[in-house]
Amino acid sequence: MTRFAIRNPYFVIVVCLFVAVIGTSSLVRTPVDLFPSINIPVVAVATFYPGMRPEQIESNITTRFERFFTLGSGIDRMESRSLPGVSIIKIYFQPGTDPDAAVMTISNLAMANLRRLPPGTMPPILLKFDASSLPVCLVTVKGEGLSETALRDTAYYSIRNQMARIPGASVPQPFGGKVRQIMIYLDPLKLEAHQLSPMDVVRAVNDSNLILPAGSVKIGPLDYGIKANSQLSTIEEIGETPLRTVGAAPVRVKEIGEAKDAEQIQYNVVRVDGQNSVYVPVLKQGGDTNTIAVVDGTQEALAKLTGVPDELETDVVFDQSLFVKRAIETLLHEGILGVFLTSLMILIFLGSLRATVAVCLSIPLSALATFIVLYFGGNSVNTMILGGLALAFSRLIDNSVVVIENIFRHLELGESPEVAAEKGGREMALPVLAATLTTAVVFFPVTLLYGVSKFLFSALALSVVISLFASYVVALTVVPLFCAKLLKGHHSDEPHALGNAVVETDDRPDEAEQAETAPRPSLGTRFNAWFSGQFDAFLHTYERLLHVALDWPARTVAGLTAVFVASLLIYPLLGVAFFPRTEAGQFVINLKAPSGTRLEVTQEEVKRVEDLIREVVVPDDLGIIVSNIGITQDISAIYTSNSAPHTAFVQVGLKEGATIGSYDYMNRVRQRLRDELPHLTTYFQSGGMVDAVLNMGLPAPINVQVSGSNLEKDYEVATRLAAEIRKLEGVSDVYIPQDLDAPSLELDVDRDRASQLGISTREVVSNV
Repeated sequence: MTRFAIRNPYFVIVVCLFVAVIGTSSLVRTPVDLFPSINIPVVAVATFYPGMRPEQIESNITTRFERFFTLGSGIDRMESRSLPGVSIIKIYFQPGTDPDAAVMTISNLAMANLRRLPPGTMPPILLKFDASSLPVCLVTVKGEGLSETALRDTAYYSIRNQMARIPGASVPQPFGGKVRQIMIYLDPLKLEAHQLSPMDVVRAVNDSNLILPAGSVKIGPLDYGIKANSQLSTIEEIGETPLRTVGAAPVRVKEIGEAKDAEQIQYNVVRVDGQNSVYVPVLKQGGDTNTIAVVDGTQEALAKLTGVPDELETDVVFDQSLFVKRAIETLLHEGILGVFLTSLMILIFLGSLRATVAVCLSIPLSALATFIVLYFGGNSVNTMILGGLALAFSRLIDNSVVVIENIFRHLELGESPEVAAEKGGREMALPVLAATLTTAVVFFPVTLLYGVSKFLFSALALSVVISLFASYVVALTVVPLFCAKLLKGHHSDEPHALGNAVVETDDRPDEAEQAETAPRPSLGTRFNAWFSGQFDAFLHTYERLLHVALDWPARTVAGLTAVFVASLLIYPLLGVAFFPRTEAGQFVINLKAPSGTRLEVTQEEVKRVEDLIREVVVPDDLGIIVSNIGITQDISAIYTSNSAPHTAFVQVGLKEGATIGSYDYMNRVRQRLRDELPHLTTYFQSGGMVDAVLNMGLPAPINVQVSGSNLEKDYEVATRLAAEIRKLEGVSDVYIPQDLDAPSLELDVDRDRASQLGISTREVVSNV
């Protein structure tokens, strides 16, 4: 390999230029993310039946789907949530399963089982998720003088549609606000006076407001399309809708009530810094999407919004790309610092600037070659990849250092640079390969990992192994070629620490004459001479210590063993964690009021929590507070941890450079809530991407699931477990998201009496 490189210099130069150009292009085009893609597909199935109780949802929809989904292949487990009017089932597939095939399988099974569901059930919605399908930011929408209805309509119909064009972004429905709806407010006394029921009004309005094509008619030589007024277009037309005719006079809607442009009953409230508002979460579509590009695209789209009110204000909050940028910038900074210090050490030891440049060429070439492989392999630039490269930087240089040191040895023997480069590289080929293989084989056990760990540490190992083998090729081709063409022999005037050969001749001038004619040594030469003397003294000290160790082998081994045993005593004092704790600059409080609490009451409780947070968090540290209260019976239920009107979560964002960390604030707020609002059940989480990805999107790192055929018994067991877990040292929060004590009213229909009155059970229930 070395001989080929020296004899074909232009080919090697072209290959280096190819690696530089393609590597740079690959680095620019590779997605940037916090973690590598975690290929553990999750398919979420959301089914809706508005008004149905959670118990009915669980028995009539959720259970039937779960039993039918067991026909699918590659399923690891299923988890479900039965909420008021909403069934959410998450199917987790085995690692490595094709996500598209998983979605297709579940979609086919869901459509086949649809006919077995209760009549009126809406067709299910299927969405593809993975561990990294998380909100990368929130877009808050507010405006002075704009109602909650106007805010939601603007976010839903205008902002969301314009944001949907962002590459790699997934934009769910907005949270908060009020849904616009035409309401007919009936007067019970007038209904009774005209002998009408609410269902009579509903049927009459529905029969007069139809989306019904009228077809076409051929008249003469033309074919006319018929446009019928089957659909009511104004509120006035609704008021004029006849309900029945008494004699010759019709009874109209406006005579027994009033039609208004109003809103649906609100089940979800969003508060941004104490003001009722709306926000739109922005998710990235899978692990191969550039997080930074999604957030930048969101900000760009918001800057170019069209068709929105002038007083509308939008802002991007809880920007997760900032954490990604900081993590990558930190790694790059540490890597550059490591390269600089390594280059400085090489310059000191070799004493040759050209040799230092030759060695340092191995770092950019090896790194760019690694990025080429990663790009075409579908990987991303993430903290694990960069961490692996930072870990391998020293080894990348080691290969070149060993080769160039051997080349210097041949130069000191009097050989020409080309001969020295060829021999030095050829002699080191096998030792350097052995050293590279011994380092690479250390990462083999990573292939035996499973779950999230496998995807995280496989990316780190991949970057290390690829860069090591790239550095091996560089050390045996580029470095010898550089030395052969640009280094001088040991007779040159360029001094170096490893080339201090002394050539004696018989006709050298005396010392006085030499002192007068010799030029004054440069600062670098004097430093190299001083450093060589100091290093020789260090080597002599090391040799003496080595002789002592060899003369007393038993005592040496015993002493080292004692030090090792003593170090084990420190282990119990160290914490154990899967991943180091990261400062996310935010935290989330999941809270529950007593079961059955109305949305309005829960909102007041959340206000008290927000006021408490403002008292605890230093004003200069507090960035924003966003609260999400309750839940709507639509697709947005997939993207929230809330389950009922008595549940909420409060997300607190700290300013960059806050004097106190988020975990300290969490402890302070937690204690204040326990003391002042003990009736609220709370659970704290960091809210950062690191914890969310490592927990597979779940709120806690440890999740205990209790399964059985009796839901009440399961809840009883879970409650006892929670009480015991709270006693463990180091446990801060234990949270049971399910509630079985929600109050309810039982409606017992007397079917005989209903039959005598000429009404059915359906009509009784529909009129409640």
